[in-house]
This record gives sequence, structure tokens and C-alpha cells, in this order.
Amino acid sequence: MELKVFNNLYTQTKVRDEDGTNIELGERQSFLNNQIRYLYGLSKEARFNIGLETNLTTAWYGSESSDLMFTSIGPTLKFVPIKNLGNFSVQSTFLFPLNRDDLEKPFINHNRYTWWTQFFYDHSINSKLNLFLEADLIYRFAVEDYQNDFFRTPLSLIVSYFPTSKLTLYTNVQYAPAYGKLPGVEDIEFGRMRWFTQLGLGTKYLIQSNLELELSYANFVLSKRDGAGSVYNFGIRFLR
Repeated sequence: MELKVFNNLYTQTKVRDEDGTNIELGERQSFLNNQIRYLYGLSKEARFNIGLETNLTTAWYGSESSDLMFTSIGPTLKFVPIKNLGNFSVQSTFLFPLNRDDLEKPFINHNRYTWWTQFFYDHSINSKLNLFLEADLIYRFAVEDYQNDFFRTPLSLIVSYFPTSKLTLYTNVQYAPAYGKLPGVEDIEFGRMRWFTQLGLGTKYLIQSNLELELSYANFVLSKRDGAGSVYNFGIRFLR
């Protein structure tokens, strides 16, 4: 079994328009999401795992804050599709929105059904360096008349360095375009409506062989019609 709690704080004082120009918001906006995921292995080889994910979120607009609330919950499946390729795996989660009336006025989290599929590939360069690749498909389904369906296809690359058997240092880059049709803009066809690129650094530390802590930071260095903030992450992972 695996239990992971991943705390993600995104904060911004500006966004970027369709030309990539900064637009000051006049206040700080912050969003804290606490993701709790449980996975249970169905086979001794750990090829098939099922579980549950839930998210708790709160938001700040200037000095005003929302309550901490459950915002989504749903089943998750993780599996190794090719038996002889253990370093390639797939994880797929379907999330149902909770507390829907409180999620988007103002925005706290997505008031949508979300299907999130992740493809992971892990490659050991040598005993000290590791390369991790991830490709995602995040599809968000419209549930209100004013919404349109859209999806993101983030691509991530992480290079890890292991100075000791317990400590990991890593750097990461992610490009995350979103495709859809902008609400209220009738003359724009379906296509890439916004995107961001983030760069970051992080570390992981094994307190025990089955207990890991993670800290990371990333900055949205480039974007169009998207955020221009920073993100701080703290994770705890327990294996048995």
C-alpha cells in the first residue's frame, strides 16, 4: 500500500494575457490544495493498484479567505502495462466535484468532473543520476451552461541526483498547454487557448525505508492567458 499527502500552495500577484504581458491583479491570490491519495496493490509484483484520491482546498483573495473544504473525490488506478518494462507505468484518476456551489464564485477549485491520466517513465543514467519523464492528459468536463470542456496535456522532465542513499535533489521543467474554446468568445475556434511553463527545484529525504518527505518550489516563468505566480509543495509518502 501507498499513502501520499501532497500539499500544493500556488500564489500570484499577476497573470499574463494572450501576448504574455504581465497584468497586475492589485492583490495577492493564493490557493492551497491538499491531495490525499491511497493505493493498494492487487498483485505481488505490484503491477496493478487501485485506490482513492480526495482533495481539500482553500483560497485567499487579498485578506479574504474561504473555508477549507473537500473539493473532489474519486477512484484511481495505477498499473504497469508491460510486464518486462517495470520503469513504465500508467495512472488514471476520475474525480467528482464536491461542494459545487462554493467552488467558482470566486474560484477555489474546478467545479467539473475531471479525468486525469498520467504516463510515467523512469530511466537510471548511473548510480547518482536519474531521468524521469511524465506525460499527462487532464480532461475537465463542463457541468454548467457557462462552461466549456477543455483539457491540458502537461509534459514534465525531472533530473534527480542522489548524493546519499537517503537524500534526493532534483530539478524539473514542465510545459502545460490547455486546449478548448474560450467561454464567451464566439469567433475563436477550438484550439490552444492558454499555456504555462514552470521551472523548479526540489528535494526528497527518506526518514525511514518506508517514509519519505518532499519539498519543492517552482516558478511560472512563461505563460499566455495563464498564471504568473509561484508554487510551493510539501509531500509525505508512506509505503508498506
